[in-house]
Amino acid sequence: MNAIIEFFQKLFDTTGFMPRWICGRWTDTHGWLYILSNINIGIAYLGIPCMIAFFLRKRKDVPFRKVFILFSLFIIFCGFTHVTDAIMFWYPLYRLNATLLFVTALISTATLIGLYKILPEAFNLKSPAQLQKIIDDQTAALQIANQKLRNSEEQFKALVNNNPDLITLMSKDLKYKFINDSIKSITTLNEEDFIDKTPREVLPNHPHTDLFIEQLEHVIETSQIVNYEVGTISTKRGFGYFSVNMIPLFNKHYKVENVLTITKDVTQIKNNEKALKKNIDDLSKLSKRLEYKRNVLQDFAYIVSHNLRSPTGNLIALIELCKKTEQPDKKAIVIDKIFDVAAQLTNTVQELSEVVNINQNLETKKEWLRFEDILQNQITSLTAQIMESKADIQYNFNSCEGIHYSKVYLESIMLNLLTNALKYASPNRTPEIFFSSTINEKGLISLRCKDNGLGIDLNKYGSKIFSLHKTFHQHKDSRGVGLFITKNQVKSMGGSISVESEPDKGATFIINFNEFEL
Repeated sequence: MNAIIEFFQKLFDTTGFMPRWICGRWTDTHGWLYILSNINIGIAYLGIPCMIAFFLRKRKDVPFRKVFILFSLFIIFCGFTHVTDAIMFWYPLYRLNATLLFVTALISTATLIGLYKILPEAFNLKSPAQLQKIIDDQTAALQIANQKLRNSEEQFKALVNNNPDLITLMSKDLKYKFINDSIKSITTLNEEDFIDKTPREVLPNHPHTDLFIEQLEHVIETSQIVNYEVGTISTKRGFGYFSVNMIPLFNKHYKVENVLTITKDVTQIKNNEKALKKNIDDLSKLSKRLEYKRNVLQDFAYIVSHNLRSPTGNLIALIELCKKTEQPDKKAIVIDKIFDVAAQLTNTVQELSEVVNINQNLETKKEWLRFEDILQNQITSLTAQIMESKADIQYNFNSCEGIHYSKVYLESIMLNLLTNALKYASPNRTPEIFFSSTINEKGLISLRCKDNGLGIDLNKYGSKIFSLHKTFHQHKDSRGVGLFITKNQVKSMGGSISVESEPDKGATFIINFNEFEL
C-alpha cells in the first residue's frame, strides 16, 4: 500500500530514470522520427473525439451514443500516451506514462465490453442499400395512398357539394373553413365570400347570425351536439324553415378543434305538418258539429215528445168530447177550449221552431261588438219597464270591452238577461242590476249579469233552470222560454251558461263565450 502511495506522490518525479536521448544509440533521424510520429499520432487521436462530439451534437438520433463516448475516451487516452512517449525523450515521466497506459487499458476494456453488447443489435441495422430500398418501397406505397386519398377526397367533395343540405366546417375561432355548393341555392354569395371569415363578417344583419354564433360557442364550450330549428328565414326561394345540426370534431387531445354544421331545409315538412294539423282541426270541428247536432236532435226529440204530447192529447180529447156533446152551450164551451189549446200548441211549435233555427245555424256571421253599445240598446228598448220599476242598472266592461260574436244573438242574450232581472225583481227593494265582463289568460271572455231579485232555490230547481217552459215564480208573463232560448244561443256559438243564486238574495248568470269551436 505504501508503494502505491509513494508511486502517485512521485507521479511527475523523474529521479531514477534517464531521458531517452541518453539511453541507447539514438541518431537524430531515428529520434526525431520517433518523436514527431508520436506527436502526430497524439494530435490525430485527440482530434478524432472532437469530430465525434461535433457529430453527436448535430445528430441527436444516432444510436449507441454510450459506445461512441467510450470509444472517444479510449482514443483520447491513446493520444495522451503517444504524446508522453515523445516527451520522455527529454523528461522521463515513466510513472505518468504507466498511469495513462493503465487508464487507457481500463477504458479500452470497457469499450470492448460495450461493443460486444451492441454487436447483435448493430448487426440488425439496415445497410444504406437496404434503407434506400425501404424508402423507395414506402415512397411508392405513399404515392399510391396519396392518389387514393385524392380520389377519395374528390369523391367526398363531389358528394358533399351535391348534397342538398348546407354543410359547413367551422373552426374554434368561429371562421368558415369549408362550405359546400348548396349555399348558392340560399344566397347570392359564393364560397369565397365565406372562407376564413366569421358569420358576423359575412352576414352581419341576418336574423339567424346571432343564434348561429351562440350555438357554435355552446358546442365548443360543452363538446355536445346541438340541434335546433329556425323559421321564416329569407332565401332565394322565399321564406323557409331550417333544421340545424352542429357536431363537434375533436383533436388528439380530445379538445374541440372544429364544428361540422348541417343545415337542412324542412320547409316542405313544416308545410305538410301545418296542412295535416289544419285537416285534423277541421275534422275535429266537423266531429264536434256532428256530435253537437246529434245531441241537439236528441234534446229536440225529447222536448217535442214532452211538450207536444199533453196539448195534442188534450186537443184530441176535446175534439172527441165536442163530437159527443149535443147541447149548444156546452159545445160552445168545448170549442172555446179547443181554440185555447190550439193557440197554446201553436205557440209551442213556434218556440220549438225558433230553437231549431238557432241550433242548426252554426255559421252565424260574427262581427266586433262592444258590450256597452249592445246593453245601451237593450236599456233603451226597455225604458218604460225600467222607469216603472225604478231599476238601477250599472255596468263595467273595462276588463274586456267587446267580442267577435253574432249581433242578433248577443242582443237576444242581453235582452233576456235584462228582462229576466226586471221580471223577477224583489218587491221589497229597488232592483239593482250589474253587468260586467272579464277575459282570462287563455283569452276566453265571460259576461256576468248580477241582480238582487227573488233568486232561485238551486237545490230544488238547479237542474231545470234552462229547460223549456220551466218557471219558478208566479208571474203573469212567465213562460219559461227566455233562459231556454239563451242557453241554446250560447251553446250554438260554442259557449256555456251557468247560474249562482240563493232564494231572496238575487242571481248571477255567467256566460262563457267561445269555449270551443263548432
